[in-house]
Amino acid sequence: MTASLLLAALLPVIPQPTSFTPSDGVCNFDTAKVRLLNDPGTLASRAFADNPSEAYTIAFTKDAIEIKADGPLGLVWADRTLKQLKAAGPATPCGILVDKPKYRVRGFVMDVGRMYHSMDFLRDLANTMSYYKMNTLHIHLNDNEIEKNPNADWSKKQAAFRLESETYPGLTAKDGSYTKREFREFMLYCRGIGVTVVPEIDVPAHSLAFTRFKPEFASRKYGEDHFDLDKTDEIVEWLKPLFAEYMTGGEPTFIGPYVHVGTDEYNKKEAEKFRYFTDKMLKMVRGFGYKPCAWGALTHAKGTTPVLADKDVTMDIWHNPYYQPAEALEAGYSIVSVPDGLVYLVPFAGYYYDYLDCRSLFNNWEPNRIGGYTVPEDRLDQLAGGKFALWNDMLGRKKDGSPYSEADNWDRIYPAMQTLSQKFWTGKAGGQDWEAFAKLADSLGEPKGVKNSRTHRLSR
Repeated sequence: MTASLLLAALLPVIPQPTSFTPSDGVCNFDTAKVRLLNDPGTLASRAFADNPSEAYTIAFTKDAIEIKADGPLGLVWADRTLKQLKAAGPATPCGILVDKPKYRVRGFVMDVGRMYHSMDFLRDLANTMSYYKMNTLHIHLNDNEIEKNPNADWSKKQAAFRLESETYPGLTAKDGSYTKREFREFMLYCRGIGVTVVPEIDVPAHSLAFTRFKPEFASRKYGEDHFDLDKTDEIVEWLKPLFAEYMTGGEPTFIGPYVHVGTDEYNKKEAEKFRYFTDKMLKMVRGFGYKPCAWGALTHAKGTTPVLADKDVTMDIWHNPYYQPAEALEAGYSIVSVPDGLVYLVPFAGYYYDYLDCRSLFNNWEPNRIGGYTVPEDRLDQLAGGKFALWNDMLGRKKDGSPYSEADNWDRIYPAMQTLSQKFWTGKAGGQDWEAFAKLADSLGEPKGVKNSRTHRLSR
């Protein structure tokens, strides 16, 4: 047996740890005492962001399991490693496990704007992400049916904003939404299991839910799902109280530290106006004390109007013609790799992926490669990590009109999460070939409470 396959056989864990040095003997989980060798702090307050280290070490001996974590997040991941090992059997080989992620952001984008998903589903999703050390859950809170004809009958198109709003009663979707309290409690729960929720309110395109509520802001040129950027100052002044509703007060709905403002897929003819709008949105989020995120679009919207740019602004690079990663890095942004041609799930649509090509991703991809561009070594400090995404473009309907369900989406998310958790943690294959990894993935006990309805298995 090769050294790489030996590691997989000894440690049934995803993602595979940075290193494991075996020693003689076996550690029995029923009899070994667990000892925490230091106090890494707690995830209970926002202060954990001051100690973001995720590194940890576990020493397995015949009598003890000794854990040392650099910070509270490291302690969470040590616990998840132990949970997976215990699910695999009553004992594990003695030795020293050392673990630390290569990428800070290891994430998933969930589109609930086009298809409502219950809070139970989101909690199951967060629990599963934590189980696999995936630490960023990006929730796309508003969107609408895709329509390319600007003269369409927009009154018949689906649109939804999924959060309760007291600022603008009537804005919230009637076919499924989250109260401010439950969303805040969800974000707090996620923090406690090592998952940062990034809420996204998407503007100035994908905005039919807002223009339906405020028709005078709708574009007559590009369609009612676009804001009219000739009215940017007025629109941003209207949006500011909505964002403030979630980002201010003693118990804000968005507990931080990130808020995403969308900003993608607007017509390039309005590049200067789009850049002005984007700049105002990023500065508004920062003004509330949060770190702004956006979809990269500033190559598509090339121009001279300045846009706020520094390492505390994150650009999701999803399609290089919209924002070339080299340009985003040169501007000074932190970037996240979300290449649409590799990691976009769009169930039942017939474009992008119905299921991700997990084998190819495992064998060939790392987040430092974005649409043919490889982030150079001297820029890796700006590459925060990667995400994959599920978009409900079909609004929960198959092409024949029959509904698809949360369980259908789960069946697509779960195998991709297993695969990409490995790639986001180490960048590499974790010392295994695909066949060994797929068998390991299908053998792991799933975390309690997830939707155990998946049929797609990696080893098939």
